[in-house]
Amino acid sequence: MNQEKAEMDTYCNLNGRDPLGYGLYIFDMGNVVVKNITTMEKIARHYRLPLEELLADYQKYEFPLMDGSIDSSVYWTHVEKLFGVLVKGDPLEAFFTPVLNPPMVNLIDRLRSAGKTVVAGTNTYAPHWEHIKAKGFCTMFDRIYASHEMGITKPCHQFFERIMKAEGQTAVQTFFVDDYEENVIAARALGITVLHYVDDDRMTADAKLKTVFGTSLPNLDIQDM
Repeated sequence: MNQEKAEMDTYCNLNGRDPLGYGLYIFDMGNVVVKNITTMEKIARHYRLPLEELLADYQKYEFPLMDGSIDSSVYWTHVEKLFGVLVKGDPLEAFFTPVLNPPMVNLIDRLRSAGKTVVAGTNTYAPHWEHIKAKGFCTMFDRIYASHEMGITKPCHQFFERIMKAEGQTAVQTFFVDDYEENVIAARALGITVLHYVDDDRMTADAKLKTVFGTSLPNLDIQDM
């Protein structure tokens, strides 16, 4: 039992609490609620750009895009000048083809059916977010908190604090799910219970999800792929 608890603590600091004992549940979107979110590889192939160079350059602009400091059109104008290509429209939107992740959607539905407050708290760009809203993916949440609209991004502690304040909850009343290690580390440092939803060499992300919520939510439809 101690070994199982120690293993769980590497991806979820539940510490024996009931996973349904929280007042607020915050879910990241990309690679958590939605899958198939990668765009840069598709963009590089389409415009015949060197992927490593494009990624290295893009990383300099990623957070300003996600906190809304710059518009995506500014970035693509820069790409045109840097690589000598003509960029049509907004590739971040054109090559973005997200699909829902059924296990996570099922968990969110079960939590809301249990009367829990469930919100999205995600780093995103305006074109991606408009696409997600158009798909109807936001309707499963009580409220949504998108970085480009908030003006701040994870892993900044203000991101979490602003959501908790808006929802009238404290860190000990909050459960957070994300795939990025730096984001779960930041949330955990605030006293938030976290689930690091990512495959590793010991467990799949869905196996972690089932381990954490399976007992409290029997018949939770999670396929351990």
